[in-house]
Amino acid sequence: MKTKPITWVGLLISYLSITVVNWIFKTYHGALLNDTQVIAKELIILGLVGVLFLLIIKGEKLGLDSIGLYVTGWGKSIFLIFGIMVCTIAAALLGVLISQQIGWSFGESKAFDALSLWTITLVTIRAGVAEEVFMRGYLLERLTSISGSKWMAGGLSLIPFALLHYAGQGWAGVLVSFLAGLVLTLFYFWKRDLKANIVAHFLVDFIPNVVVEWF
Repeated sequence: MKTKPITWVGLLISYLSITVVNWIFKTYHGALLNDTQVIAKELIILGLVGVLFLLIIKGEKLGLDSIGLYVTGWGKSIFLIFGIMVCTIAAALLGVLISQQIGWSFGESKAFDALSLWTITLVTIRAGVAEEVFMRGYLLERLTSISGSKWMAGGLSLIPFALLHYAGQGWAGVLVSFLAGLVLTLFYFWKRDLKANIVAHFLVDFIPNVVVEWF
């Protein structure tokens, strides 16, 4: 099946949105952003998720189920969310262990130091939603369709996802994100339940960065 031109636009949005928006804000405001700047940045990225949804519905003439996003089936998703969380955390811990053996250390990022917990919460929501919609739902589905290979699609989505986490986290962050992303990718291919991926990804970020800080 011939790939529609609008789908290539969707691929560009999925690949570049987070990186380009982050780069623009860091270029004009520096590495350490305040609450207002971070909120604006995160809302822009979430807005681009909305643009992608419109592209899918109006441009490709497909439903959001074409990226594994269903409004039903929450009962099954709840159990799946727990499984994804456990496996993702295990993969991340493995990445940390391997990094320690290699001698890689995580960068001492101070990006959250001056931010309120409400702003950090927004960051974790955006990460769960945007990264899963872009890197899992859209890229995996469309790249599989284009290439005919889930393995190729997985690799082409995992590499940029891992590299997103280089800034402030170094190569250890890339390794940890790659292994965690691999788990998220495998669960998506297994169950094709993007909402479970989104919620699990959000909670894995939210609990250590917000909940722990509350207590």
